[in-house]
Amino acid sequence: MYDLEGEILYSVKWYKNGAEFFRYLPKSKPKIQVFEKRGIYIDIDKSSSNEVVLKSLELSSSGTYRCEVSAEAPSFQTVFQDREMITVEGPQIAGLHHEYNVGDTVNANCTSSKMQYHAQLIWYINKEKANSTVVQGPYYKEHFTGSERLVTTVLGLSFNVTDGHYKSGEIYLKCVARLASFYLHSDEKVVKFTKRPPTESIISNQVQQAKIQDKTSISVQNTPNIIHLACVLLFCLRNNRNV
Repeated sequence: MYDLEGEILYSVKWYKNGAEFFRYLPKSKPKIQVFEKRGIYIDIDKSSSNEVVLKSLELSSSGTYRCEVSAEAPSFQTVFQDREMITVEGPQIAGLHHEYNVGDTVNANCTSSKMQYHAQLIWYINKEKANSTVVQGPYYKEHFTGSERLVTTVLGLSFNVTDGHYKSGEIYLKCVARLASFYLHSDEKVVKFTKRPPTESIISNQVQQAKIQDKTSISVQNTPNIIHLACVLLFCLRNNRNV
């Protein structure tokens, strides 16, 4: 908003990084003029002398915006104000499997969108902030588009699944992106933990142990019969000697 202090409005102009993209002239037809600018898409129906409404924001929409208001002749007094606007996309979580078993290691990365500044990324496990022992980074990667420099931030997460995670059968992982003290966006993933069946080697060992146990039980059960046969044979030998 602006205050002309009794003077008549001559024009309202908007600039991004020094280039004009919107002009309002109350005495002209049409009153609104728009100049094409990369990353600027104006909702003309909602824009006026008091505000400009942008739509379909993208990363290139970031920049320094200036509003310039001028009074009618004879003073043509002009005032302006600059503001920085940063457009960002939400962070992305990657590297997760659909299921984990107790004892498995969870490894994941949270990556911010490309922006002019370093984002602060924060991991949460079941709504609790992850401590530094399971967090890796942050790491930064630079991107150049012409003369424009952008950077992405990556924060890793690595921890072993325990019985405590398995109690609920699933775990909520969340990554939040902040810029200074401002909340930007977040990404959330739900990971399920299951009791997978034993591996082939474990099953093989269990079968071998069962066979050994079966053989042992058979030999014990047959022992009385073997002893009985030995006694009968001994009795026969004795009878032959007497004859």
